[in-house]
Amino acid sequence: MISNRVTRNSRSPLRRAHQSLRFLLIVSILAAGGVSAAIMADPSPMAGIGFAASAVLLAIAGTLAARVVIALERVRRMSHAPAKPLPNAPLFNKLASSLRRQPTTRR
Repeated sequence: MISNRVTRNSRSPLRRAHQSLRFLLIVSILAAGGVSAAIMADPSPMAGIGFAASAVLLAIAGTLAARVVIALERVRRMSHAPAKPLPNAPLFNKLASSLRRQPTTRR
């Protein structure tokens, strides 16, 4: 029974990040629908509370989704090999070399 629990919970971090992103996008879509419904509702204290709650939820879920996307993009960039220099594109080569991470040396 323990081995089943271990294999079920042992997912790769990349897969968990994608699942988190899907969940956060679904929450963001639902919160945006809540904001829209609260805006269209007749003015009342409950509509204001619903708007505030949906807006806060939308802001939090959107921010967290953006952070997950940034982390996934970093992983994608790190997994690719650096581009080879092009002989007829000196500006591109200069830009590409400036974007590569330079190892820092401590003195």
